[in-house]
Amino acid sequence: MCGICGIYHHRDQEAVAPPILEAMIATMVHRGPDDSGRHVDGPAGLGMRRLSIIDLEGGAQPMPNEDGRLWAMCNGEIYNFRDLRRELEGLGHEFRTRSDTEVIVHAYEQWGFGSLARLNGMFGLALWDSRDRSLLLARDPFGIKPLYYRDVAGTLLFGSEIRAILAYPGVPRSVDLQAVDQYLDLTYIPSPRTAFQGISKLPPGHALLCAPGGTTLKRFSAPPATEQLREPEPVVIERLRQGIEAAVKRQMVADVPIGVMLSGGVDSSAVATIMARAASAPIETFTVGFSGDFAGNELEEARATAKRLGARHHEVIISAEEFADFLPRSIWFLEEPVATSSTLAFYKVCALAREYVKVVLTGQGADEPFAGYPRHAGEYYGRFYRALPAGLRTRVVEPALLRLPRNERLKRAARSLGETETRARHAAVYSTMDPEVRRRLWREQPVPAAGSWSMPGWDDDVRHLDGLSRMLFVDTRTSLPDNLLLYGDKMSMSVSLEARVPFLDVDLMRVVESIPSHLKIKGRTQKYILKKAVAAWIPQSTITRKKMGFVTPVDQWFRGEWRERMYGLLLASDSACAQFFRPGIMRQMLDEHERGVHDHKRALFSLLTFELWYQQFIRPGSWPPPPAAL
Repeated sequence: MCGICGIYHHRDQEAVAPPILEAMIATMVHRGPDDSGRHVDGPAGLGMRRLSIIDLEGGAQPMPNEDGRLWAMCNGEIYNFRDLRRELEGLGHEFRTRSDTEVIVHAYEQWGFGSLARLNGMFGLALWDSRDRSLLLARDPFGIKPLYYRDVAGTLLFGSEIRAILAYPGVPRSVDLQAVDQYLDLTYIPSPRTAFQGISKLPPGHALLCAPGGTTLKRFSAPPATEQLREPEPVVIERLRQGIEAAVKRQMVADVPIGVMLSGGVDSSAVATIMARAASAPIETFTVGFSGDFAGNELEEARATAKRLGARHHEVIISAEEFADFLPRSIWFLEEPVATSSTLAFYKVCALAREYVKVVLTGQGADEPFAGYPRHAGEYYGRFYRALPAGLRTRVVEPALLRLPRNERLKRAARSLGETETRARHAAVYSTMDPEVRRRLWREQPVPAAGSWSMPGWDDDVRHLDGLSRMLFVDTRTSLPDNLLLYGDKMSMSVSLEARVPFLDVDLMRVVESIPSHLKIKGRTQKYILKKAVAAWIPQSTITRKKMGFVTPVDQWFRGEWRERMYGLLLASDSACAQFFRPGIMRQMLDEHERGVHDHKRALFSLLTFELWYQQFIRPGSWPPPPAAL
């Protein structure tokens, strides 16, 4: 685990300047406080900071092959490295370390580009081939680890974090307005865009091939299964149970102390139970809650689970004031505006965990492939709604729902579920701001359309799938990596903690994505097959209780403790929001939210996050930004 960065000049005669590479490396000390490394070879420079997890002494990067032709570095972990190592040794390859990174070098030497599809892990990696003067960048199939790049004027820059690219002399810091429009719609920015003009995210499951002639984006991850499982339900349950257990045990491999994030819900409780059964000593568990009478707290449930497992349990409590104080700091580490309030909760619980362990397993990533969100139930049962006469839907039901106060989720459902075309329906489901409100919000009209929210290239892959399976497949490769997994990486690595997500294990996901929709949602039960699979491990009361996750009470804070701050920040004459958006519309949204006419908490949090991001990264004289209190 580490942070990687580098420089590649397409013109072979142009050499990398080591001091510039060093400046880029220095921006990511928090990702790797244990060690640093670099390799410069003419037009290419590779740099890294290391958080030592496996082979503490011998795993230094960048790492060469036997003859020094290939050099690799990797941010992440390769969980099947032992199996690959045995296979490669059988083919004659010699290993000098116990590191999982060395497997990448030899696998590429043996199988070339095809080696990427053999890796089961989370990774953002770079591989330099000194013979043909080419650079390969790749990101794992689910985008668990980030990888950014900028390719301008014959020079490609890359890094695990944007700040490494910004450290290169002359890189401008300007706003991509199309990306911001997508952000207002979705609360995150979908790959390949970022909020910075000219800086891109490498899409999950893709590689960037860089050669003297230019760059090529190429996908290596597999398309969804064409055949779904047809076995009886008990057989599917057992196969899934074995897959989950194997994934958790694979991801427990480390040469440092490990623990688990525990919310008290199904996903994290299942992971914690498997870990507790496999561990030789009591496991370390960590949870977060909020002060006051917030209904979303899961402290008691997490405590009960930890007690049942005999774990050493730790928790942290956050107040509204602490949340406000940490918000700018979290955005500093996020580097992109991500309007998900749970980032703060995750940051605090990661900071707590780092006091005791260096690696944590989490329950993240189970909702997207197993149909855990309300939008998934809407997609699955929406066919019955669309079967109603069109006149009844458009003239009676939908207008009535749109007149309801504050229930924005129901209004969004009304706008989306009547759509008969799958792509249009999915786009409407993910939209968090009314398109007309978003259009009126911008000062300059019109903002150029950014195009589809979904990742290019997936359309043909999912054509054969039913509506729900199609949504789940796209979920795991768009909203999941660009939102939840992005803040999961940035918040954990900000405190030098490695966070692993066993539910996104590549081998496990091959099974999950072959399970038919009717086993993921049955009756009123979402994640049906997952709950059946883990029923042997966790109490029924945990399985049946309402899902909460790392939710935060921002709605009540916006109408209480934060009210005056919100008005002051968003409506100030020198604010970024006042520069780009119409103050009258923002004031209207603030007033409507306060009076309870409409629920604008997601839109307001999006504007607040954008404002703080702009102040820290774009405003003249702001770099490097001091993370100040809200």
